[in-house]
Amino acid sequence: MTNVFFDPGRIDLKIPAGRYFKGLGIVYFYNKKKMRHIQLLILLFFAGLTVQAQDAAVKLYEEGLVLKKEKKMKEAVDKFRQAVALKADYYQANYEIGWCSNDLKDYTTAMAALKKARPFWPDMPKVHFELGYAFEKLGFKDSAKNCYNKAILLKSDYSLAHKQLGVMDYVDEDYTNALMHFAAYEAAERGKGSTIEDYLYWYRKGFSQNALKLYDEAKISLAKSIEKKSDYINAYLEMGFACNKLKQGDEAISYFQQAIDRDPKSHIPYNGIGEVYRDTKKDIDMAMTWYQKSLSVKKDERKACFGMGYCLNSKGRYSDAVPYLEKAIEQENTYTAAYVELGYSLYMTSRNEEALDKLNKAVSLNPKNENSRYYAGLIYINQKNKTKAQQMVDELKALGSKNASTLQEKVNKM
Repeated sequence: MTNVFFDPGRIDLKIPAGRYFKGLGIVYFYNKKKMRHIQLLILLFFAGLTVQAQDAAVKLYEEGLVLKKEKKMKEAVDKFRQAVALKADYYQANYEIGWCSNDLKDYTTAMAALKKARPFWPDMPKVHFELGYAFEKLGFKDSAKNCYNKAILLKSDYSLAHKQLGVMDYVDEDYTNALMHFAAYEAAERGKGSTIEDYLYWYRKGFSQNALKLYDEAKISLAKSIEKKSDYINAYLEMGFACNKLKQGDEAISYFQQAIDRDPKSHIPYNGIGEVYRDTKKDIDMAMTWYQKSLSVKKDERKACFGMGYCLNSKGRYSDAVPYLEKAIEQENTYTAAYVELGYSLYMTSRNEEALDKLNKAVSLNPKNENSRYYAGLIYINQKNKTKAQQMVDELKALGSKNASTLQEKVNKM
């Protein structure tokens, strides 16, 4: 025991050495050295728990990677989530949750997990790519493109980022930029010594080339698509289209026929053969035969109806053409070519006001359409309306149309 001395007037009390307490004038304390020892033990205890938790998190993460490799994505996600529960800043696990969720098409979950991983892994291209993919699938196009471009900025030969940018441009019908990104994708794959086995990629490239009238190049791409997947009907259809545009009629028919062999219930290849006979072989009767086959597969199909109307006009059967062309417009009320052809049918059957109505509609749908103005000019000449006829001539000249001089000669004779 030790004496503890108090201020005058306070009681002198014997208490155990090294401590005091305060209460009713009495002070009580614990030895500081012993307190430090206890605190250290507590810290070591919790540190041990933390190490155990981290070790458990790593084990769960590694188990998740095994499941991912085995294509058991849902089970893998569960393991990665358990790892994150034990270690909140486990950004590698959040990345894997995002990757697996993208594979499972659970893009909302993927986006949330990858957003958590990105701040801890800002210089890792694959994080930006996977987040971009989730954004793309959720319809956030600008965010997706930003992520893909960030991945490329960090790794210029990130082939899949180039590919996805091309796919997005393809979907948006920006075929020039699509081909630019596709070229970068192919270059990156060549740099890795890889070959592209994706049939859909080659189809999209071929489609884009057809849209830009690069028909010879389109044939090369589409041949690769067919090589990778011989039953993909769309590649045969695009190949037939390219061949027809190159005036390779027999080859075009062959590809359309192969499409029919693979899917006899699709009306598209029947229309394709009809167009070959109509535009390339100039065999109107055979064209009509194939358009009728298309209509037997799909009643009132708009392109087949238009084809029939066009062919009947070519044969001078203008009245017979009218119902087909009206049906085509009924199926698609913005079908510019059908309005033009119907206007011509009505003009040739002396239904001039109705004809002008259809031709003006065609101009409103496509301000650069030339045939609608030419036929309208002919109607105005018949009506002896030289002012309106000359207006059509002037508009054709502004468009650089070859028909302008022909129509001008007719106006000059009024």
